[in-house]
Amino acid sequence: MARTHDAQSTLRALNTHAEAILEAHLSQGNRIPVTDDNVGMLETLEHHRLIWRLAEDEDPQLKKVLAHFLDHITESDRRRKASEHVDQLWNELNQLFAEYREAKRLAAFEDKERVEGTIKEVLSEIIEDIRMATVTFSAYITSGFSYITDIELRIRKNEEVIDQAHRLSNLFDSFKIRELEDQAGNDPFLKRLLLKHLPATLEEGRRNLSYALNQLRILLVRMREDQRLSKLIGGFESHYANNRGFEPSIDDLDLAYCPPVLNTVAPFRIVSYGDIYDPADDQDLIEIARWARPLDSQVNEPHADAKAVSSVEFDVDGATEQEEVDPVDELVEQLLQHLLDGDIGGCEIRALEVLAHSDLDLDAATWLHTLESELDALAPNDYDLIEVDYQSEPDPLYPDNLYILDMTLRRRSDSRL
Repeated sequence: MARTHDAQSTLRALNTHAEAILEAHLSQGNRIPVTDDNVGMLETLEHHRLIWRLAEDEDPQLKKVLAHFLDHITESDRRRKASEHVDQLWNELNQLFAEYREAKRLAAFEDKERVEGTIKEVLSEIIEDIRMATVTFSAYITSGFSYITDIELRIRKNEEVIDQAHRLSNLFDSFKIRELEDQAGNDPFLKRLLLKHLPATLEEGRRNLSYALNQLRILLVRMREDQRLSKLIGGFESHYANNRGFEPSIDDLDLAYCPPVLNTVAPFRIVSYGDIYDPADDQDLIEIARWARPLDSQVNEPHADAKAVSSVEFDVDGATEQEEVDPVDELVEQLLQHLLDGDIGGCEIRALEVLAHSDLDLDAATWLHTLESELDALAPNDYDLIEVDYQSEPDPLYPDNLYILDMTLRRRSDSRL
């Protein structure tokens, strides 16, 4: 009895809030907005486990089982909204199916043949309407709405056509394979019409409609960009028209009062790659390689002109040339060696403090970059023994880019194990 009572309570809740639930399913993508008027309804639906949401700031959504149920009971309504003519023909076809089964049951062969012909005619009209609807969108894509001169009216027309395409998509979705199978039953004539010809037309229409929707969205984005540029150009034009003799110049611009966004130049690293499959890039690469490193004229001389060497004299055995040690590299090596072998315990070492106590005349950026390069060059076992914290701050213009201000180095606490 408890289960029956819960089921009846759930059905009463659906009946009480039927209008809002149907509105959410048909117009709002199964979402119910959180408003003061909907608080009581949302609590009731959540109590009966008919809605769900992942976060508190999200709008609740109808559960899948309820959405499928609403999708089933609103098929005829969605078909009617999408195409009144197709809905009318489909209702007429359902009546013909009933007449066909009755004539077949009574063995009225003449009436059965007559109804068969009418069914074929009505079904061919439905198929033709579906095909003509998708062809219409192809005509819109081909023309690009060029017959409309005003850009705002063109955008509005494009949005209306996209809405029509969505309604046509709902029409295709309203024809369920299970429903067609139930209508056909075991009758070979109905099976051939409803499970072969109509599904093939629907699949072709879905494919063409998907392509048309994608192209219409691309066209809409392009129109909105054209509208933005048109407004920008119109603003410049009106400024020139209202200010006779105006000449754009930055000579009188006071950079002290210039906005930072206009007075800041950020470096951008541009990495380019040659396309080895493009003949034009191939020629450019040949020219770059030719002038990148000019060769000595003597290298290009024929080998036959080279003088023969009678003998080779070597230096005295053991003679070496002493190379100067880079003081920056030496300091970095001593620092890393102290971190790896020294007994520093839980102490920390600040990179800029090491630089400040040294005698090196070096800027902080070069010092930090050199230290980072030496850290990356360590062996994996040694690299794992050192823990590094970076003190940084985001770029004011591009917050995703960070400026490294200092580095803190320490031995990992578990490295002695």
